[in-house]
Amino acid sequence: MCSSDLGLVTAKVLRDDGFEVTVFEKEPAAGGVWAESRTYPGLRTNNSRHTYAFSDHPYEQSANVFPTADDVRQYLATYVARFQLGPLIRLSTEVVSVTAHGTGFEVDVRKSDGADSVECDFVVVCAGTYSEPQLPEVASSGRFSGRLVHSSEATDPALFTGKRVVVVGAGKSALDCAAWAATSAQNCTLVFRAGHWMAPRFLPGGIPIDRVLLGRVSELFFRYHRVGRVERFLHGRGRFLTRLFWGLTGRIFRALLRMPAAMLPDQPLPLGVENLGMAPEFFALVRRGRVNTRRAEIAALGAGDEVLLSTGDTVRADVIIFATGWRQTFPFLAPQLQSAVIRDGHFHLYRHILPPTQQRLGFVGYASSTACQLSAEISAHWLSQAFRGEQTLPPVADMEAEIQRVSTWLADAFPARAQGYFIGPHLIHHIDELMADMGLPARRTNNLFTEYLGPFSPARYRDVGDQRRSRRFG
Repeated sequence: MCSSDLGLVTAKVLRDDGFEVTVFEKEPAAGGVWAESRTYPGLRTNNSRHTYAFSDHPYEQSANVFPTADDVRQYLATYVARFQLGPLIRLSTEVVSVTAHGTGFEVDVRKSDGADSVECDFVVVCAGTYSEPQLPEVASSGRFSGRLVHSSEATDPALFTGKRVVVVGAGKSALDCAAWAATSAQNCTLVFRAGHWMAPRFLPGGIPIDRVLLGRVSELFFRYHRVGRVERFLHGRGRFLTRLFWGLTGRIFRALLRMPAAMLPDQPLPLGVENLGMAPEFFALVRRGRVNTRRAEIAALGAGDEVLLSTGDTVRADVIIFATGWRQTFPFLAPQLQSAVIRDGHFHLYRHILPPTQQRLGFVGYASSTACQLSAEISAHWLSQAFRGEQTLPPVADMEAEIQRVSTWLADAFPARAQGYFIGPHLIHHIDELMADMGLPARRTNNLFTEYLGPFSPARYRDVGDQRRSRRFG
C-alpha cells in the first residue's frame, strides 16, 4: 500500500487487527495526492473539515473550514503521529512489481540505495484514482515554443508569473489553476468543451454546503442500484419531486456562483454530478475580467505561441495547463493479477474492494465518493475482516454477477467515470452495504430524526473497530 490518506487509514485498521503491516510510499513524504510535490497553490478540499476526515481524528479548529492542501498535510501528519504509524512506512520506496508467489505475493521495490524484495501474505493497493496524468493528443506543427504541463505539475508560481496562460478543461482542477494563474499571469484563458456543475462552498448564513448535501435525505434523490420504498417512489410516481429538488438545487448553485452563461452545463443536475466541484474564486475572477473563457477545443498548436481553436480563433500562449484528468493504471501488477482486477477497461472488484479470484489482494480507495476518507476507512474494515476469514463471502460466480450488475448501473449513472471506480454521492448507501456484510448496524444514531436530519459526521463510525472486536470475542 502507499501512504496516501487512504493508505494510512488502511495501515491503522490492519495493524489494529493484528496484521504485521509495511507501507511502501514512492514519495519522500506521506500524503499521496496531497503531497507538496503534487499540489498547486490554492488547492482546497471539496468537503468541509466536518466531513473530510477519519472517524476518530477531527481537524484542529485552526484549520480552514474547507481545508487547504497545507491543512490536509498537517492533518495527516498528526494522524500518523497520534496513531504511531511512522514505523510502518517506508518512504522513497517505489513498488515496481507485485507477483503471486505460492499462497502469497512477492513485492519488488526500488529505493535510492538499490532494490529489495519482500514476501507477504496479503497486498492492499491504496494508490488512489489519481495515478497517471492524462494528456490529450493535440496536432502540432512541432514549432510551438510554449510549455505544456499537466495540472498536477503546475506547482511552481514562477510557471505563470508574467506569462500568457491557457488552461484546458472545466473541472475543479482547471478552474483552480485558472484562478491561480490569473493572479500573476499576463493574461489567462480557459478553453473548455462543455461546462460542469460547480457548487458554492457556503449557503447563505455561512452553512457549509456539505452540511446540507451530504446525508441520508439528499441521497434519496440519487438513484442507487438498489432502492427502498421511498426511493422507489421518488424515482417512480413521485419523480416530479426529484425533478423539483434538482431544479431548485441547480438554480441555487447558479445564483450563488453567478456562473457565466457560456459555462452553464448542457444537462440539469443530477446529470454530470461526477464532475461537481467547488471553485468560487474562479467565477469571481471571470466577473472581474481576469480570466477569459472560450468554449472550444484546441485544434492544433501552430508556430511560436499560436494555439489554434476549433472555432477558428487563435490564442497566444507561453504555457498550456492540461487539467484533463487521470488514467487509473497498475503497471506494477503482474499480468495474472491485472487480468483479475481490470476487465475490458473496467475495475472488476466486489464491493469496489476485492477481486473475486484473488482474495488476498485488496483495493482501498476505488469507491471514490463525496467523503473519500470515510469510505476508505470502512472499506479497510471490510477488507481486514475478509482477510481474517471473519466474513462469509459469496461464491465467486455470485460476486462476478454482482460486479457486472453494479458496473452496468455505474456506466449509466456516471458515464464520465467509465472505469467504474466512482460511487460519488452514494456514500452512505455503499457504507450501509459494507456494514451489513460485516454484521454491524448501518444506522449509527439513536433515532431516525438525527439519522436522517442531523448533520452527517464521520464520527458516527468511530466505534466500528470496537464493534468488530466485540463480535469477534463474543
